[in-house]
Amino acid sequence: MRAKGLITLSFVFVAAYFLGIAAISWGDNLQVAGGVFIGSLHLLLAWGILGGREWSISPSKYLAFLDMLFALLWMMLGVIIQGATLFVLSTLILILLSDPDVEAEIRGL
Repeated sequence: MRAKGLITLSFVFVAAYFLGIAAISWGDNLQVAGGVFIGSLHLLLAWGILGGREWSISPSKYLAFLDMLFALLWMMLGVIIQGATLFVLSTLILILLSDPDVEAEIRGL
């Protein structure tokens, strides 16, 4: 699988994670809205990366970095398995997007 596909798949998995959080916390409107927003943002960036849209590369790096930071915080609070999964996926995205060859692949150059 090429790097573009791995990044897209990782974003889709992270989006499913946040949309799942929204689904299981259906009674809490604020948490549902936050989960849907963050999940939709990940899906939007996955669509942008898959389509080779240049506007999606920089926000993807920032969002992956934020995901990595929140994963570390969750692991410090005791949410070990979920935090570790989010950490691995966001680190994979961040490492792949830091490579200029991968950026060129996404842009179609």
